[in-house]
Amino acid sequence: MSMGAQAWDERYARADLVWSAGPNATVAQWCADLPPGRAVDLGAGEGRNGIWLAQRGWDVTAVDFSSVGLERARSLAAQAALIWLRRVWTCLLFMLRFRLV
Repeated sequence: MSMGAQAWDERYARADLVWSAGPNATVAQWCADLPPGRAVDLGAGEGRNGIWLAQRGWDVTAVDFSSVGLERARSLAAQAALIWLRRVWTCLLFMLRFRLV
């Protein structure tokens, strides 16, 4: 079953946090020792992985099609250096160079 933007907006609107505030355990494990660079967080949702990376010096672009999820991420990441994009699933992302996707 696939969920569109409206379904994700509704899911994020029903809870304070759908996911934990910390990063996904696998992301943290695999990325903890990588040197910072540019990263894109596709399907960023509430931004937990992008925020964690930005706090470690990464230049992060977070992308999601849920405006509610990204608004939540913006509020959680008031000080993090992230670029938040909504519904940008075009070749624009592939023209940019990232160290981590």
